[in-house]
Amino acid sequence: MKNSKFILAGLTFVFCMQANAGLLFNYSQLATKDLDQINKLVNDKVKESKKTPSGKVIPLREALQAVYSRPNEDDMIDKVVAPLRSNLDELDAWEKTISQLTDEAIGALKHPRTFKPVVQVTYAIFLENLLAEIKPLVKDDGFERKIAERIRDAHLEITKEAQDERALRMMKSLTSPSDIAIQILSQPKPAPAAEHEKATETSAESADLKQ
Repeated sequence: MKNSKFILAGLTFVFCMQANAGLLFNYSQLATKDLDQINKLVNDKVKESKKTPSGKVIPLREALQAVYSRPNEDDMIDKVVAPLRSNLDELDAWEKTISQLTDEAIGALKHPRTFKPVVQVTYAIFLENLLAEIKPLVKDDGFERKIAERIRDAHLEITKEAQDERALRMMKSLTSPSDIAIQILSQPKPAPAAEHEKATETSAESADLKQ
């Protein structure tokens, strides 16, 4: 009888993990939340972090994941992410948190059979939004470029079930985050300042000779 209870508890845990993963909300639930509701979520998690004697990053991490997992057609991320960024920076945990959340999303999409389609879509949207936010910084050889390269090198594929889920709820298709990362990383880097100045001087000299 005791063994049966342990088995039942284990199955319940597995089901919960499959249904929700580590997410506060899935993308469909987040899409119904307006600016005030998302702001409240963020502010509540910031307050929770400040009141917690230890593990202060955890509430901020949960809120950051929710913010980036919401479809961003209305550009809400820019309006709500600042308090999370500033508090994580104070804890010297912004890059570490982004890195952990990226790995979590990649891990889920690499093992889609473990997660329901709505969870797969949520993680794909998280990576899609993250790539859009870091795109202007990828040209530099810094943290953001390494994140984009990690997503590219994961060779993520979107399952048919996830595509159907996204099309049914949002009438949109999903692009593999790895393909998005490839496009971003394929953009040419700007020339270093010294090379740019040299090219400018050469162009000026050429112009003088023509005159």
